[in-house]
Amino acid sequence: MNLEISFNYSIWIFLTSVILLWVFSNKLSKVVNFIDDEFKLGSSFGGTIILSIVTNLPEIAITVNGAFKGNVDLAVGNLLGGIVIQSMLLVLFDFASRKEKKPLSTLVSNKSSILQGLFLVVILTLVILGKQLNETTLFLRSTIPELSIALTWITSIILLKKVQVNDNKNTQKLKTKGTSLTRKSSILWLISISAVVLVFGVLLEITSDTIANHYNINGIIFGATVLALVTSLPEVSGGLEFVKEKTYQPIISDIFGGNAFLPVLFLLATLITNDSILPKAHSIDIYLTTIAILITLIYMMGMLLKLPNRRKGIGIDSWLVMAIYVLSIIGMLAINNHTQ
Repeated sequence: MNLEISFNYSIWIFLTSVILLWVFSNKLSKVVNFIDDEFKLGSSFGGTIILSIVTNLPEIAITVNGAFKGNVDLAVGNLLGGIVIQSMLLVLFDFASRKEKKPLSTLVSNKSSILQGLFLVVILTLVILGKQLNETTLFLRSTIPELSIALTWITSIILLKKVQVNDNKNTQKLKTKGTSLTRKSSILWLISISAVVLVFGVLLEITSDTIANHYNINGIIFGATVLALVTSLPEVSGGLEFVKEKTYQPIISDIFGGNAFLPVLFLLATLITNDSILPKAHSIDIYLTTIAILITLIYMMGMLLKLPNRRKGIGIDSWLVMAIYVLSIIGMLAINNHTQ
């Protein structure tokens, strides 16, 4: 996709896309909760399948577009940078749920959440291993790590269905109370929201790229920060609505499940280009992957320890994650200056 949009038009399209993504993604929480209940998918399994795909439609489009154009640097930075950004959203959702006495990690502490975090760590480790392979090492038009990532993600979905913890009765009542949705309307809403997220998510990518070029922002840094942030708007809007409804499990399914799904797109990019993608990852991409692993492990520790109280509105794990993220930004800038 090679749309040429002027800088002035890009500003207006960017703002319009942000508003529409926010409004429609806000509706997504109610639709997903209804579908999970109506089709008896469960908040963990259903949330992972639906949210990880729908909210990441912009990343899918960006990856495919970059692969067809032969320019995967931006896509790789967006995918791996997006994982870090989306992980940091758990701090936002922890603060948004501050009326609860227990921190977010304790509220969602169950086998499903821990399993999703474990598989996410495994998948991100495979990403780091994939960087070490020779660029010409191809197997079935892909590389062993990329195929392993896809297989690991599929395995995680199968196991999640078996171990997911059903929401308690009070949560179930809260989900379905006062809804006007039907099976047909919920599916139509899901399709409509998916279309909006896809179209305006891609427009966000195009216009933000124009804006970044106008201000001479480094492409790799831009993909890992600004682009990763704007394409995370569906997760932000939907997650805040889940907090409002006090249904917290889908938040973890969206963040951990979505983060585990994103590296699967490397396989898609490799199949399109017939060229290994992971070995081309830059040092800053692997750096971000390592940060994402650390953040995931910290929240998993919070789930295992089940911390009883918050500190200044958020859990201790969220405070630790924020400190690591600030230090990681300083480190990322240092790496970028060193490689220039």
